[in-house]
Amino acid sequence: MLTKIGIIGSSGFLGKTLCKISKNYEYDIVEISKTNYDEQKSKTFDILINSATPSKKFWASKNPYLDFQKTVKLTADIAYNWKYEKLIQISSISAGDDNLNHPYAINKKTAELITTYKNHLIVRLGTLYGEGLVKGALYDMLNSKQIYVDANSKFDFISTTFISNWIFKNLEKKGLVELGARDTMSLLEIAENLKLNINASGKIIKISSTRIEPDMPSAKDVLEFAKKFN
Repeated sequence: MLTKIGIIGSSGFLGKTLCKISKNYEYDIVEISKTNYDEQKSKTFDILINSATPSKKFWASKNPYLDFQKTVKLTADIAYNWKYEKLIQISSISAGDDNLNHPYAINKKTAELITTYKNHLIVRLGTLYGEGLVKGALYDMLNSKQIYVDANSKFDFISTTFISNWIFKNLEKKGLVELGARDTMSLLEIAENLKLNINASGKIIKISSTRIEPDMPSAKDVLEFAKKFN
């Protein structure tokens, strides 16, 4: 019998890619979104992947309680009320201990703690890019929009395709892992490579982790995606 995996958040940015990539593996995949969440809640799964929590840091700063509801409350419902053998919680490297100074990070960390109730794998992600990208500094730059960080800000860009394959190849892992590029690339470097004008102002930020798993790709791989964008 095939391992039954429920992908919660199947219509989201990462969720769509997880569902697409899952077809390359021999699993019984159930796509779960808002439309069938209540229906699937009574079913039993070998593994649940929760990719449904928001990844909108700026929005969370303006709406901390709504972010709490969509992150912590949702995760609690899944962890405590669904039937599963293992829960894979998609989180963010913002939940790292050094970053708990923002509602987004606090809510992500709280949701992580809830998943430890049973057999679990917490997957903290760096800066994602891939099919369906609709927000973030990279998206704004590629669409000639105002960027609200300094152009020298650096990110650990990693593709949703790589993340999805990694998850399906490592379903047996437990505990906490962090996935991001092995290096970083600045917005300015991308703009110079693509000969783009960039309208950026704000603080210089750096998003990366020193605790990533081995064999991670380079952030420079984002250039191929950026060249084909739109």
